[in-house]
Amino acid sequence: MTIQVFFAARGSLRSGEVLVTRARAFEAAHAYRDASFGRATRVHGHNYQLTATIGGRIDPATDFLVDFRDLDALLKDVTTPLDHHRLDREYAPLAGREPSAEALAGALFAELAPRVQRAIPAARLRAVRLNETDALWADTNGGAEVELTRSFGFSAAHRLSDPKRSEEDNRRIYGKCANPEPHGHDYRIEVTVRGRPDERTGIVTDLGGLDRAVDAAVISRFDHRYLNVEVEPFTTVIPTAERIAERIWELLAPNVRGLARIVVYETPRSAFSYEGPEAS
Repeated sequence: MTIQVFFAARGSLRSGEVLVTRARAFEAAHAYRDASFGRATRVHGHNYQLTATIGGRIDPATDFLVDFRDLDALLKDVTTPLDHHRLDREYAPLAGREPSAEALAGALFAELAPRVQRAIPAARLRAVRLNETDALWADTNGGAEVELTRSFGFSAAHRLSDPKRSEEDNRRIYGKCANPEPHGHDYRIEVTVRGRPDERTGIVTDLGGLDRAVDAAVISRFDHRYLNVEVEPFTTVIPTAERIAERIWELLAPNVRGLARIVVYETPRSAFSYEGPEAS
């Protein structure tokens, strides 16, 4: 079983309520106008996915919050004008705006929220996620701030063993991860930035700048390395996934404005999230 990228409607679960999430895919094209977007000013396209989370109390008559078919119908209604269309020319809510994932997520939240209220009176729209690709998505709860997440990967080896402990204790605590020779993983990391989209560009952060920061601070340090031997502070700190997530935050926070969260997937079955203090 594989952990899916979890859609977390952050801070919106209320006592006695349940959240229900559904998704719908669509295919669309777009092009940016501002020259700062580089090759993205060319017409191109994506396999998008819209994910919506609603919240409310369970109906005692049906034991549902919602019949999935009702929510699916609403998702179809708001994505039909997008599917197999050009967003920057044919989708009215983006008229005069750059067709960023952040802008599209906000527009879809604004369209979907009143439809949910009319069609499913017991529920309210709590959050929307708009995946532009498997490695890039925007999250909004309808507020002024939007989260943008980009995923990256690196391959590394490590060994979990505390030199202050006996071999028996290390085996008891870390199991086969304490074997004498290292093992390794294809790590996936998610870097989330939170902020108000820029009025001109519609984006929360410059993706090129984010990519360069992650490559310089993280990928170049961690990729194809034996962490215990080659990467500080893991010559003296045990390189658990928890500590790796913490270290990635420390490396990125000084240079990534609005850094909100780091998630490290050590395997397809395990994920570790970390939110640290803001850089001083």
